Amino acid sequence: MVIALGGLGLAACGGDEASSSERWCAGVCAAVQRCGFNDPQCLGDCVKQRPGLASISTSGAAAQEPCLAGLSCQALSGDDAAWKAEVDACWKQAELTVEITPHVRQFCAKHALTWFDCGYTLSLDDCEHVYAMWKDDVLDRLAACEGRETCDDFQACETSVFNEL
Repeated sequence: MVIALGGLGLAACGGDEASSSERWCAGVCAAVQRCGFNDPQCLGDCVKQRPGLASISTSGAAAQEPCLAGLSCQALSGDDAAWKAEVDACWKQAELTVEITPHVRQFCAKHALTWFDCGYTLSLDDCEHVYAMWKDDVLDRLAACEGRETCDDFQACETSVFNEL
């Protein structure tokens, strides 16, 4: 079976959906193709060069894909500032539409309270949209931070989890 993503054909074995890395890269590669850059290995190279994409939830990558397909040719041709600004904007836009799973809801019920106990305001809705961008195993590693004795330890733990992705 072939799933068409962003103008590219991605093979899906046994009916499985494309991985989060493939979805994200399909969006970028659609923009690469639209801009006329000759990169027949775009999808494979993108996935190999960005192992951290495997930590993004499939729904998070799917929510980013259409925006990434619209990246400017300037961002794709080496303008690091344009790349960062446009990819960051796609992430923020995706946070608004990403699917909120029961696992994310359960995680945020406790996680938002931990942030509140540390003097920060993180509504359940904001928490759910921010953290739904990440796979369940990332959320599970972050949940382990909640038991830290101090807020500094909690924040250092969360930073460490994200730095290891």
